[in-house]
Amino acid sequence: MNLEPFIITVAVAILFLMLCNLYRVVAGPTVIDRMLGMNVIGTKTTVLIVLIGIINGRVDLFIDITLAYALLNFITTIAAARFYQRLAQPAPPDPKKSLAAPSAGPEATQGHGHEAGSDPVREEAP
Repeated sequence: MNLEPFIITVAVAILFLMLCNLYRVVAGPTVIDRMLGMNVIGTKTTVLIVLIGIINGRVDLFIDITLAYALLNFITTIAAARFYQRLAQPAPPDPKKSLAAPSAGPEATQGHGHEAGSDPVREEAP
């Protein structure tokens, strides 16, 4: 029984689904949607590579290519997620700003003639 027409039909269906995901990559409202769309396209590409291997009768060769592509897809997704996670984090506080608590009030952050080495938050008793 010849399965080649069925495999080609499945491959064309997967290509159509990849085009649907390409729309999500281009028009995605957020970066996460775009990353997810690219990850799904990469996963479907690995399936297509295996289907090409089945059609050519060299699945053993194409499995190696598929594993390398899947690993590259995974590493790229993790790297992009880490990059956007660090991009979304707030900047670290400026060390030159006052160490006074926000509830201490404005008089704690203003200098009242303190010496250079004294603590601006604590008032020392004479």
